[in-house]
Amino acid sequence: MQAALEFKQIIFILLATFCVISLYAEQVQEWEKLSQEEEMELDRQLKLINKPPIKSFQTEHGDIIDCVDIYKQLAFDHPTLKNHAIQMKPTTIPKGIRNESETIYKSMPYIPGNIRCPRGSVPIRRTTREDLIMAKHIKSKGFNHPRKSHAKTSGLDLAGYHSAVLEYENRIVGGRATINIWNPVVNNAKQYSVSSMWIANGDAEKMNSISVGWAVNRALYSDNKSRLNTYWTADNSHSTGCFNTFCPGFVQVSSKIFLGLPLDPVSTYNGPQFDIAVSISQDFSTGNWMLMFSDIYVGYWPKAIFTSMAEGANFISWGGEVYSMISDLSPQMGSAHFPEEGYGKAAFVKQIQVIPNIDLSGYGDPDEHSLKLYRDAPHCYDVEKGVDKQGHYIFFGGPGNCTFQV
Repeated sequence: MQAALEFKQIIFILLATFCVISLYAEQVQEWEKLSQEEEMELDRQLKLINKPPIKSFQTEHGDIIDCVDIYKQLAFDHPTLKNHAIQMKPTTIPKGIRNESETIYKSMPYIPGNIRCPRGSVPIRRTTREDLIMAKHIKSKGFNHPRKSHAKTSGLDLAGYHSAVLEYENRIVGGRATINIWNPVVNNAKQYSVSSMWIANGDAEKMNSISVGWAVNRALYSDNKSRLNTYWTADNSHSTGCFNTFCPGFVQVSSKIFLGLPLDPVSTYNGPQFDIAVSISQDFSTGNWMLMFSDIYVGYWPKAIFTSMAEGANFISWGGEVYSMISDLSPQMGSAHFPEEGYGKAAFVKQIQVIPNIDLSGYGDPDEHSLKLYRDAPHCYDVEKGVDKQGHYIFFGGPGNCTFQV
């Protein structure tokens, strides 16, 4: 009896997995109608992106992780980084980066236990042909713009893009937050749902920006998992920038945390809550933008790849964003519940702090007068802010299933 039940469970899982893979494959086929020249270019890019590994692993989530020589990673194919000296550690770690909430990271449940790259190599998630096709499509849809209104003149297709965020417009050289992890439902591979921190500088046409957080993005990762997700651009995504390590730019330093890392466990409604502490700050000595995951130094975006973020930024935001085709019902954001439901039910971002000046040694609370909420579809996704003993926080999100007009 027990064996029969287990067999039925296995069959159910296999069928569910097949359905997800089939839908993903159909979407790839729709977008991958390429000419012979485009096929050749795609093969060329894959060879450039996936550097020869010293060792490789397959994770329980199906990812192939390559251990690549730290000095031969893709970042150094960037024309401004040909003779770049790797910054193995931050000059200083800004004060305030460790906090009382990070006690949950002592066991670091998000680090894959079977990945142990040889000394001198770093873990990089292998990019597939399908990943590259999907990433290019999503990028054309204006993914990870700090605010829709900042990109109205960019020429990118932003129809179907919606956000609910807390914004801070002032000079900064760093930002941090603790971001609640959920697993919102996205209805197909043409949608995504993200919770992130965005840092940006410049006008809409030439905006420089970096984001870090988590994303559910079947097009990018070919599954429905919540994953550590980053994006950068030096010209509002016209010709520069990419997700994670899909192009030259981000320099991976950590041997433990890789971009695209699945984040499991996730929070449950009225149940246990899980979060990640992330920060991006400009090193006062090198000017590089350093990425920290909890207290682990993951790597950095070199100062040289940007055009207007060499001397800091003028905008930062925290919260959620979603994208869907106008013809589709929109996906969930955060926990899929509105912010007024509060802790344990609505998604949150807490311990929101900034570094206002490179001469200062640590994080502090942002100026209250420079903070404002932005949401462009409050009937579908909303955001509320507050302050407690740990500083500024927001609750955000919504159930989706909305339709929008252009």
